[in-house]
Amino acid sequence: MTNWVAVKLIFRPYRPVSLFGYVIQGVVPKRREDLSRSIGQVVEKELISVDDLIETIRSREAMDKISLAVAGSIRGRIMDRMPGFVPLSVKRAVSDIITDQIQKDIPAVIEESMGRFGRLMKETVSFQSIVEDRINSFSLERLEQMIMEVSSRELKHIELLGGVLGFLIGLVQALAIYFIADANS
Repeated sequence: MTNWVAVKLIFRPYRPVSLFGYVIQGVVPKRREDLSRSIGQVVEKELISVDDLIETIRSREAMDKISLAVAGSIRGRIMDRMPGFVPLSVKRAVSDIITDQIQKDIPAVIEESMGRFGRLMKETVSFQSIVEDRINSFSLERLEQMIMEVSSRELKHIELLGGVLGFLIGLVQALAIYFIADANS
């Protein structure tokens, strides 16, 4: 029972409550900003950084997909910009010729753009800030729900082990009292 209460006190009360001169508030609500900052730092340092994102975008597979998407977009724009009186077969032929020529340069253009894009990303994007702002934007109820989704099995395990440990300590104390009382009589 006390372990269940202890787990609940991680989150509640959401707002400070004065009780016999003491102010009580759940650990998560009280330290929300510190926790969100720490989680943001861990995400940025250990999980994903702007460099990781840029490296992923620069991968051969991503570059091929980007090149195809850009080529398709160019092809579509060429088709849309040709006058209506031009036959569809001519539109396709012209757009194919132009797109094929441009498509040869797309990887180099993307690579060059990625250099500038990467510098801009490093100057403007902070995964730490994004994570921190996102966590701080959640209601305390939603934050509790998310933490419980991630750690409910572990918290239940703590409750169970705490109960077993409490029982064993109580049993040892009862036996100690029994033997001390028996020795004194």
